[in-house]
Amino acid sequence: MHNLKLSGTKIKEIKKLHLKKYRDELNLYIIEGYKAVIEAINSNIEIKEIYSLKSFDMENYSLISEEEMKKISTTSSACEILAIAKKRGKNIGEFTKYKRIALFENIQDPGNLGTIIRSASAFNIDAIILYGDCVDLYSPKVIRSCAGNFYKTPVIELKNNSDLKTIFKNHQFIATSLSKENNISTEECKAIDKIIIMFGSEASGLSKNLTKISDKNIRLNMNKNVESLNLAVSASIIFWELYKKQF
Repeated sequence: MHNLKLSGTKIKEIKKLHLKKYRDELNLYIIEGYKAVIEAINSNIEIKEIYSLKSFDMENYSLISEEEMKKISTTSSACEILAIAKKRGKNIGEFTKYKRIALFENIQDPGNLGTIIRSASAFNIDAIILYGDCVDLYSPKVIRSCAGNFYKTPVIELKNNSDLKTIFKNHQFIATSLSKENNISTEECKAIDKIIIMFGSEASGLSKNLTKISDKNIRLNMNKNVESLNLAVSASIIFWELYKKQF
């Protein structure tokens, strides 16, 4: 621990990471809050720098002023601690070993994604695929919404030209759908050795490209007076249905 005065140049460098463009270019991202920083350290994430407003029981961090922290924080008020971390590379081949995968196509809301990652961790989803034009996984809003669960479930980002059927040739693809045809229950899903449950975007649902590769459909029965549920809520319910009676 040591006291540090941040230069204007350093503040500008850190503030660049508020934007996806520079997070991608520099392969770095921001982590805010004590719980999230500790989670990253315990998950062996490569931490480049840590800035704090007060003393913590950790090594290699710098104390800065509240005024400086406000300038580099992504929130309106200064966070108590902020870290700069290196993104962890992932190989799609490693994901083929996972038995229970949730895929989200073109998801846009960072709060939804954070909640989904949190629920996936709670209900033993093995991995998550972000497919197509999705919100940035490393958005500070996503990390905050995970509430300390960002690293517990592996997540990979794939472009929408990826040949999922070839990559995951041993998995069955289950589409979330309002269709009453070709449906499968969550109990039947549990009996399948390897599955990928596919969820569409908040606005448009699953694309035709994904619905046509699905082997079965799964749907949530609900009050007919309710048109739809929030994506994160729907996913969390299905995750729970797959998890219950597991032990």
